[in-house]
Amino acid sequence: MNAVASLPLHTDRHDEELDATRGVEFIEMPAKQILNRCTSARMPFRWTINPYRGCEFGCVYCYARYTHEFLDLNDPMAFERRIFVKRMAAEVLARTLSRTPIGSDQIALGTATDPYQPAERKYRLTRSILEIFAQLAGLNLSITTKSSLITRDLDLLAKINRRSKLSVNFSLITLDRRLQRTLEPRAPRPGLRLRALNELTRAGIACNVLMMPMIPGITDDPARIERVIRAAKFAGAQGVWWRSLFLKPAAARRFIPFARERFPELACRIDAFYGNAEYAPRQYDERMSMIFDKLRKRHGFPLSSDRMASAAPAALMEPPRQLTLGMR
Repeated sequence: MNAVASLPLHTDRHDEELDATRGVEFIEMPAKQILNRCTSARMPFRWTINPYRGCEFGCVYCYARYTHEFLDLNDPMAFERRIFVKRMAAEVLARTLSRTPIGSDQIALGTATDPYQPAERKYRLTRSILEIFAQLAGLNLSITTKSSLITRDLDLLAKINRRSKLSVNFSLITLDRRLQRTLEPRAPRPGLRLRALNELTRAGIACNVLMMPMIPGITDDPARIERVIRAAKFAGAQGVWWRSLFLKPAAARRFIPFARERFPELACRIDAFYGNAEYAPRQYDERMSMIFDKLRKRHGFPLSSDRMASAAPAALMEPPRQLTLGMR
């Protein structure tokens, strides 16, 4: 019997994703560089890839809204309404990998925008990137997504997993469908993410659940957290990691007015936490850490202090080699 069929989830008749073209403008952007070096000591990965700039899912808390400001697009809503498509991303990646020794440094796909957002159905940039990685061995690759569309690429993921270290992180902050649609208007419903996670784990691919961000007063109820952790365990996740909400100015311009309108009873608390700070108070993080450690221990998850750590077992690794596709 398929274990996911009995997952304790809300279901409904809505499509997985809303119409990808509804009120969204797509702009082709020449990809001069697709593999970016990450220098932050707080991150477990050395390299990042984001096939798209902007994200249609429209999550009200998304920290990456500031990236549109680099294009002089200061309206926080532009992040979800003007999507830049990095055409030729795979070709640029192939050229980069042919001259850049990556070794065992982790490459993280989808750190700022979801690589499987609705635009991927049409443009298939993420799949083209995976086709490049499938030709290599000895890589350390992680993918972060909210979308069950990732199962479309199971053939490539399985090939990568046989020759490199691969983990997939599913972002999931609540199982409450109504709340999820409020916070993540165009993202796939929680049940679809857990079913995709289960499909990947049954194919031997290590998967984790990221409860990021944990939103004070909205998603941090211990009983609701435990529901997610229990469902993640049942679906086959190897780890559950969390991080409290943090708000860069661009994200704050979207989230704080939203919170005041939709959750007026929390306005004072949100203002106290984030009125003059990007991060939640230390006392809040310490309390949430105790709650998560208790719940993860109860359900058999590791308690590593590295919230973005991969619980993936070591894959059968081949020595790294550079890619040669006859490209100039």
